[in-house]
Amino acid sequence: MSTFWGASGRLRAAPEEAVLRVVAVTIAIVQAVVLGVLARRGSWMSDDLEFLVQGGRGFAPGELLTPVNDHIAPGLRFVYAVFAQLAPLNHDLTVAWRVLMQALAITLLGFLLLRLLGRNWWVVAGTALYALAPVSMPSFMSLSSAVNNLPAHVFGLLVLHATLDWYSGNRRRAVAYGPLSLLISLACWEKSGLVLVTALALALYLRKVPLREWLRQSLPLGAAFAVPVVAFGIVYLTNGQPSAGRLPGFGDLVELAGRAFAVPIGSLAGGPWRWSPIAVPFGLADAPAAALVIGSVVCAFLLFVAWRSNRRALLVWGSVLAYVLTTWLLVSYGRFETFGGVFTLHYHYWSDLSIPLTLAVVLTARAVKLPAWPARTIPAAVAFCLVAWTAGAVVSAAGFAQLWGQNPSRAYFDTLTAELQEAGPSVNLWDITMPASFSTILSKDNRLSPVLRTAGIPFRLQGPGGDPYTVSEAGRLQPTSFFIWAKTSTPGDCKTWLHGTKPLEQSLRRVGVGFGPTRWFARLAYTTTRESRVQVELIDAGGKVVAMPLPADPWPSSGLANMYFGPSEPIEPVTVRLRNLDPNVDICLGGFDLGLPQGTG
Repeated sequence: MSTFWGASGRLRAAPEEAVLRVVAVTIAIVQAVVLGVLARRGSWMSDDLEFLVQGGRGFAPGELLTPVNDHIAPGLRFVYAVFAQLAPLNHDLTVAWRVLMQALAITLLGFLLLRLLGRNWWVVAGTALYALAPVSMPSFMSLSSAVNNLPAHVFGLLVLHATLDWYSGNRRRAVAYGPLSLLISLACWEKSGLVLVTALALALYLRKVPLREWLRQSLPLGAAFAVPVVAFGIVYLTNGQPSAGRLPGFGDLVELAGRAFAVPIGSLAGGPWRWSPIAVPFGLADAPAAALVIGSVVCAFLLFVAWRSNRRALLVWGSVLAYVLTTWLLVSYGRFETFGGVFTLHYHYWSDLSIPLTLAVVLTARAVKLPAWPARTIPAAVAFCLVAWTAGAVVSAAGFAQLWGQNPSRAYFDTLTAELQEAGPSVNLWDITMPASFSTILSKDNRLSPVLRTAGIPFRLQGPGGDPYTVSEAGRLQPTSFFIWAKTSTPGDCKTWLHGTKPLEQSLRRVGVGFGPTRWFARLAYTTTRESRVQVELIDAGGKVVAMPLPADPWPSSGLANMYFGPSEPIEPVTVRLRNLDPNVDICLGGFDLGLPQGTG
């Protein structure tokens, strides 16, 4: 027992600054590597693959400013372009990048606490709280979230460091990197501009002069930070394509507010502890009542301590409130109409909350004052609380990682790459979609072919000749049969001619069961003596016209052969229109079949 109290006494002594720096860096490295190991169990998802394909188009300003859903995120586009150029489809490269960014963020937070608190063991506790915060962990696991959020953490923390530099007299240094850090953070994630609320809270927390003098002192810094905000605002207004949204009704808005406040409250208990899978491998927070009750007690206690012992800490709690209210209203306005209330518990939108929440907890907890008689038990009490919170955080991380490890895309692409290399560059593939297990219907383009093109894997896409291959859910090449849903009355041999560019319309006769509007493929028999191209258009009963994608290569001159088209946009056609694109070529047509390829292997 004397050994324990001796250790407690040493912990109550002020540690050396060098020791605190080493411990903060150690926490950063260990936590980032552990999360990296967990993240490596997963792999690409549909958003990642779509962004990777976009990144493969290069670094031109027009490509970097291509909207990301409702966002303008040139930082995200830039990072994916780097991935596409260096090692496309190498998921381990993305994990290494995330480990580096995570370690930088934790180190910056630890050094920020050291500047705020001085030689104090709360620096270590706060660094650990931030490193283990479950609210930001899913945005490390998911690459598309990490590319948004991790740079926002790193450069947002640099904004806070610049704020401290300004008020400590290092004004030139603050202006040299603070506004630039804010601009980079905004370029990755517009919502990261909320870090300015935390910067304001810290500036007021540290204020030592009368308010009027403080305002005069702060105006130049405020003007410097306004420059990147205005610059990014101009970029967004000139390039953004925000979708129209609306706030839900009052009852739904109140329910969403409850879900929003459950995020920081659950985090105070190491929550959410439990995840509800919306689609493997990703989960939404599903905190049990126990986590919310414990978190509420912790929150009430900390607010009471702040009010009694350190009211300036309430300023930082105010920045937490600003984060929660802003995120609640943004998600309600932009996502409720399409997704309902589930996205309020999608931690992609909450990752940046971990910075002001950690600062608020540490600045408050260090102000706890107890009577003299239990002073010797304080280290044990603090250790118990940290261990309990860490246990909750570990349970939360393990639960999410268990879901995350079920992503099948790594095995799928490893198998497919090996199969394509064995088959050789002449292998012919249908332009199929990727498996629904990691490519959702929300993706704008979930076809496999653009991903293979970006990865530089050679193959032919629906080239002439025999029926192309399809790919199984496991990533294996499969021979196919073509399920015919409708066909023209043209005989299979050459009987009908396309002369020049004059269009030819033919009625479709249904021979298969009804599908309704579907993304169709087509097979067309032909004979020609010169290379050419034919445009295929599907027309429904209401006159709607959908053009099928042109084949990648011209039709070679050949005896009777097949050409393949698809996929179309969803349609239920009754007529097909064929048009030769070369006025100097005549093409003799055989049968036209509309349907879907099916693997037979």
